[in-house]
Amino acid sequence: MNSVLFRTLRGVSGLLSLPLALIVTIALKLCMPGRKVRIVVMDPRYFGHQSLEPEVFWNDWQASKETGSGDVWFCCLGKRSAAANPYLWDHTRDKFPTVPSWIVTRLAPWLGRLKFSNILLTEASIYRLNFLANRPSTLPSASTFVERRKEILSNLKDPKRPYVVFTIRDLNVSYDRDDPRNRDIKEFIPAMRALTARGFNVIRLTSKTSYPMTNDDGHILDWQVLVDGCEADELVLLSQAAFVVSTTTGGDCLALAYRRPVLYIDSARFHLVFLATELATFQVPLMIDNNSGERLRLEELLARDLGWVNDSRLFKKAEVSIVNSTPPELERYVIEFAETLSQQISESNEDLQDSWRRILLSVYNDEVTTRHGDIRARMLPTSLAAFV
Repeated sequence: MNSVLFRTLRGVSGLLSLPLALIVTIALKLCMPGRKVRIVVMDPRYFGHQSLEPEVFWNDWQASKETGSGDVWFCCLGKRSAAANPYLWDHTRDKFPTVPSWIVTRLAPWLGRLKFSNILLTEASIYRLNFLANRPSTLPSASTFVERRKEILSNLKDPKRPYVVFTIRDLNVSYDRDDPRNRDIKEFIPAMRALTARGFNVIRLTSKTSYPMTNDDGHILDWQVLVDGCEADELVLLSQAAFVVSTTTGGDCLALAYRRPVLYIDSARFHLVFLATELATFQVPLMIDNNSGERLRLEELLARDLGWVNDSRLFKKAEVSIVNSTPPELERYVIEFAETLSQQISESNEDLQDSWRRILLSVYNDEVTTRHGDIRARMLPTSLAAFV
């Protein structure tokens, strides 16, 4: 389409939406004087957002009601055709009051220009998770999927064992090849085998992969949802997992939404850590100064302004190398986490846990508190000793 014609049509469309905005805001003032309509816009394109944004929305709504507010809350889910997981999209639509995306699209330009005070449009969050331990999940309960879970676990030699889920980003992800979170799944096999030797089953859960595993001992299952199963299988498996090991894939977000503990492997960027929940434990990789060859500790990392970065390429620009853990190290970290959860290892490092939090907040207090709230995540004890 001719660019001038396109801009003209877009301008006409915007003007035609003005009456809708005026009608809505006038009707609200007449019908609900003194009350606000809050519309929270969610992002359906990412599995992690689909998992946690409804949880945060629900908590914010309930917290508002508990303070006596009469505000009316809606969420906007975006288009179902864009949803990473249609099952989650349908569940959220059925669970919460929603506003069609076309209405929000028409209202949004005018809400900013005309400053309508009784309609508030905000973006959803996946990070303000201080509430997770205090409110039940809004997702379907684990008991909803009993039969489907039995069907999947029947592929294992002993389906009655507790199981651990690994959600690991594939190596050479086409859209983000240099991200240090992309890993060769073979690196995690020693950790998986160590878990099976301790009485667990292990499930590698992914939508689809170019690097499939083989079930060599009957206690490890490679489950590709788009190949082996159906669209709700992530909920089926993560809702009942003993714990989850992740490099941040989206599946970890669903695990948190189900209040399952998650170990995050080689987390170099605090910006991506779910700092607000005690369900998240993270291990920090080796970070080396390229000039001196020395390992950087937390305070040194923050001094280089690398404590709150989103783009991993900034480490290279600052002449810092991120060295991901070796397979034997991964095995040690996963077993350490498993033993901590089972209380075979007593955590007596509260002072060190508080220490890294204080150090981080001393530099990034505003960023952390705005994005997350209070810090409740834990650093793996081995990382505490080496990094803090």
